[in-house]
Amino acid sequence: MRIGFIISLVFAILVALFGIQNAAVISVNFFSTKFYISLALIIFVSAIIGAIIVTLFGLQKEFKLSRGNKRLTKQADNYQTKFGNYQNENSSLKIENETFKSKTESLQIIIDALETKNKTFNDEITSLNNEIERLNTMSTNEPNTLK
Repeated sequence: MRIGFIISLVFAILVALFGIQNAAVISVNFFSTKFYISLALIIFVSAIIGAIIVTLFGLQKEFKLSRGNKRLTKQADNYQTKFGNYQNENSSLKIENETFKSKTESLQIIIDALETKNKTFNDEITSLNNEIERLNTMSTNEPNTLK
């Protein structure tokens, strides 16, 4: 049971006991009218009106909390949707990243092969230059020997 309900029940019992002990008829002035009524009835009516007012304030507070809860639930759903979208985007970016990594590795293999070919060509050019120099020196030496 809720503690508020128990406290209200105890308070209602106390008000009832107080009203029963004070059941005398009294004169009540309200604006310009005067009438006679039982004090117990005034106590009970006042307690009921007070309970109604407290209930209305409680309902107003509960209504505000309910509206706030709905608003926050809607925001949470929106954030959950955004989070799901970001997870999907993250997954696709990871796949794209892996694709780029594999392409980079392939290009690195091609670069290594081209560097090897370049070295081979440079070695061939160097050996051909050496051969040309040897032939040039031989050709310059031969005409001198003929004279």
